[in-house]
Amino acid sequence: MAKGKIQNVDLKNCQIKIGKEIYKIDKNTARILSDDIFAKNSEVEYIILENKNISIKKLRGLEFIKEKSVAKNIPSHSGNLKSITNSVTNSLNKTNMIFSYPYNFVRVGEKVEREAIDKGELSGKIVCTLTNRSPLFFPEPKSSKTSNDHSEEMFYKRDGKYIIPASSLKGSFRSVLEAISNSCLLNIETERLEKRLGAGAFNDRVFGIIKRLPTEHEDGLIVQATVLKVKTEALPFEYKDKRGKGKENIYDLPLSNLIKNYEHINNSNDFGKITNGKKDMEGILWISSDIFSKKHEKILYPTQNGKSFKFTMDEYKDIQYLLKQRSERDLKKSGKEFYIEDIKSGDPIIFQVDKNGNAKNLAFSEIPRLRYKYSPYDLVPEELKACDTFEDACFACRIFGMTGNNNEDKKEEDKDKISLQGRVFFKDATIDKDKANIQSKPILIKSLGEPHPTLTGFYLENGTYDDKTKIRGRKFYWHHKDKLNTDYSKFKTSITPEKEEKHNSSIQFMNSGNEFNFEVSFKNLKEDELGLLLLTLELENDMLHKFGKAKALGFGSSEVKVTNLLLQSKNRYESFDSSYVESEDKQKFVDSFKNKFNLENKDQWKDLKVILNQTNKLDFSKSPFPEEQKFNKKTKTSSGDFNTLNWFSNDKTRILPKIQDYK
Repeated sequence: MAKGKIQNVDLKNCQIKIGKEIYKIDKNTARILSDDIFAKNSEVEYIILENKNISIKKLRGLEFIKEKSVAKNIPSHSGNLKSITNSVTNSLNKTNMIFSYPYNFVRVGEKVEREAIDKGELSGKIVCTLTNRSPLFFPEPKSSKTSNDHSEEMFYKRDGKYIIPASSLKGSFRSVLEAISNSCLLNIETERLEKRLGAGAFNDRVFGIIKRLPTEHEDGLIVQATVLKVKTEALPFEYKDKRGKGKENIYDLPLSNLIKNYEHINNSNDFGKITNGKKDMEGILWISSDIFSKKHEKILYPTQNGKSFKFTMDEYKDIQYLLKQRSERDLKKSGKEFYIEDIKSGDPIIFQVDKNGNAKNLAFSEIPRLRYKYSPYDLVPEELKACDTFEDACFACRIFGMTGNNNEDKKEEDKDKISLQGRVFFKDATIDKDKANIQSKPILIKSLGEPHPTLTGFYLENGTYDDKTKIRGRKFYWHHKDKLNTDYSKFKTSITPEKEEKHNSSIQFMNSGNEFNFEVSFKNLKEDELGLLLLTLELENDMLHKFGKAKALGFGSSEVKVTNLLLQSKNRYESFDSSYVESEDKQKFVDSFKNKFNLENKDQWKDLKVILNQTNKLDFSKSPFPEEQKFNKKTKTSSGDFNTLNWFSNDKTRILPKIQDYK
C-alpha cells in the first residue's frame, strides 16, 4: 500500500495529485475529497490500480474518513472504489453535516464586469410596496434601559407613520444588487483579526524579560528567563493580594525577599541550586489577574548564559494592539480595564521564536490571543476589490455611487478620486399608524449576537487567516418557514429566552402582513442598469428580501412589488402636464440586463435563488441557532442546558455547508 500527501484534487477531470504524481479517481471520490472540509496535505494510503487509477484506503491513518467532522472509523472495504465512497457518503449523512444555521454565503465570481461610467438616457421613478411576510423591526434612534441594563426598543415612527428609513432600504437593496451583478466587494475589514490559542497550543513558548523596546531605527531586545513556579502561600503577605501587573506590582527584588518558604517553590531544584547560592539574585514576581482557585504565581529571572532575542516594531505594535482590544473587552464586560496598561522595558513576556531566531507572537498569557497573519481584506482577490476609477466601475458603483473600500486607509490626495454620487435616490417606506398591525409593547427576544469572522470554517473557503485562502462570499440570511405569514404565538417559544438579561433585548416589532409604500428615483441610467435595479427591487417569484433587525431570528422577510415605473418624458421642458410617462413593459429592461450579463449561468444567481427563496430545507422551528447540551468526551454523556455555545464547544471543527448543499 502506497502513502503520500494530497497536493490537489481536480474535481472537473476526476484527478488527484499525491506528491508529484497525478492519478485518476472516480467522480464521487473527487467530489468528497475536493470538499472544503478536507485540508490540503492530508496523508492518504492507497492502492495503485491499472491505467493510473487508484483506490483510496485510508485518510490520515483512518479508514477513508473525513478528518475533521467524522469522529469514528468507517469499516475497510475489499470491494471497489464505488463501495468505499458510498460508505463514506453514508457515514457523512449520519453525522448530520447538513445543519440549519441562520446565514450562509453567496459565491462571488472570479471576474467583476466593469466599464466606464457614462450617462444613460433613462430617468424617472419607481413606485413600490413592501409587505413583510415575517415579523419586522426597525428601532428608533434611542432605546430605553431597564434596571438590569436590559434594552427596550420601539419601532421607528415619525409624524403619525411607522418608518423604514431610506438609508436602510438603500443599504439592503445595494447588497442584493452587488450579489446579483457580482460587483466589487466593499466594506471588508482591513484590520487583522485575533485568534485564541487553546491550552497546550503555545507549547513551544519561551519566557523572557524585555530589556529594550524597539524604535524606528533599532529592534527591541528580550533576554531569556527561567520560570520559578511558586505556590501563592509562599509569598510574603504584602504580595499575596496584589493581583495585576502595573507599576506598583512589578518587583525587582532578591528572590529571598519574594519567597518566605523555599519548600513551597514547587520546583525539582531547591532554592540554592536555582540561585547558585546567590540569595540576592533579582527576580520579577509576575502576579496574574485574579483567577478563581489559582494556587501558583511565577517568578522570572534571567537564565544564566541564556539567549537574547530581537523583536521588530511590528511585533511590538501587535502586542500593544492586543492589549488595547483586551482592555476594551474587559471594560465592556465588567467596567474595568485589563490590568496591563502597556508593555514596557523590564516586563516579563512570553513569545515564540521564528526561523531566524527572533521573537514573534509576543503574549502576556500562556493561553494567549494572537493576531492572524492576514486581514479579511487581504483575502479578497484583486479583481474583486473596490472600484477606484470612473473608467472601470462595476454595476453597483455605477448605480449607487463609489467611495472605495470604506474600511481601507486612503491617502489624502486619493480620497476625491474615488468618490461619486449615486444615481438612485430612496425615500422612506411608510405606513400609517392606524393601519399597522404591530405589537402593543416590546417583546423579549433571544440575543442577536454579533458577527464572528474568526469562525474560519464558516467565513473562509478553507484554511485560516494565516493562509492565503479566500473569503466564502457575501453574507445572506435564510428565511424561516415557520415564521412566514403566521401569528407570533405560533413560533414564540423558538425566539424567546427565559429571562431579561443585558445581552438580550425587548423589541416592538411589526406582525406579518403590513404594506409599506416607498419610491425610488433614478437618473441617467442605461437599459441594462435600470433592468438590474428593477430586478433587485422586485425579485423573481418566491424570492423574498430581508430587512431590519433580528434577521438571524427569522425577522424581516419581505416581498417587494414594483407597482409603477414612470419614465421622465423627453418633452418635459416643453410641457407642464406630462413630466412622467408610465412604462407598460418593465420586463424588457430586466431582460436587457439578464441577456447582457448572462445571469442564469452565474453561480451567485443560483445561490441567491436558493437562499432568498421563501421555501427551503432548513428547520428553525425549535431555535434560530443550533443548540446542544454539553458533551463529556470521557463519559460520552450529555448534560446541562441546551444552547449554541455548547453546540460549538462540542465540535469546534464544524464547517458551514455551501448554499447548494441545501438545494
